[in-house]
Amino acid sequence: MKTEFIFAGAPYSNSAPLVDKLEETDARVRVINDHPSSLVRDLNSGRADVALIPVAHLFAHPELVRIEGLGVAADGPVQSVLLKCNKPMGQIKTAGRDPASATSNALAEMLLKHYFKQDIEMHDFHTIEKPDAAVVIGDRALCAEPAPCGDIDLAEAWQKWTRLPFVFAVWAVRKDFEHIPEVTEIARKAFLAGFRDMERIAERYADKLGGSQEFWIDYLDHSIHYRLDKRDIEGMNKFGKLLAKHGLTPA
Repeated sequence: MKTEFIFAGAPYSNSAPLVDKLEETDARVRVINDHPSSLVRDLNSGRADVALIPVAHLFAHPELVRIEGLGVAADGPVQSVLLKCNKPMGQIKTAGRDPASATSNALAEMLLKHYFKQDIEMHDFHTIEKPDAAVVIGDRALCAEPAPCGDIDLAEAWQKWTRLPFVFAVWAVRKDFEHIPEVTEIARKAFLAGFRDMERIAERYADKLGGSQEFWIDYLDHSIHYRLDKRDIEGMNKFGKLLAKHGLTPA
């Protein structure tokens, strides 16, 4: 019997309902936080058994498989994955990537080029001082003032383009991991406990980052959903096909 399961996540509010109750759910669980772009490395190095990885990495790493039924998704505005525009659409030629998420960067590039029909160049955040637009995600996006030429909610733009939800992250494990049924059950029980404790989670983030408890409940319980259904999987698979078609799958 395995004595410890290590779950890795990112320290963002949007994953709190999935992560908060893991250690309470099973005494064998230990939770670590890491940069989203490092979570696949944590899995493949054995530092983590389960990780909440950006969904673009799932398509780029065939050695990984997702845990069924859970993820971080939105069917419309998500509020925390934004393209902040310093110039109006039509004048955007450069866009800065957020270092935290390959998924959001790929989504932004895909939407700018193929939905908004802009001829743009994507740049890493440290290589360009003031891009025409910049991808900003997570709690930083939620708490930021609007950009000079407004913000584009990337989940909302995706939904308008495809009529499908967008899945940002999923729990993943290595295909050869021997305890997939056990960690799947732990993840599901932890989410149910987190969902029941949503008001306390919202209160914590209101105290930590500002805003009302009602704002955080609306974000965590309405802007985002965590149970993935057939439409979510359809949207996720469509994103994967478009990543491959346009050569955007991260290495």
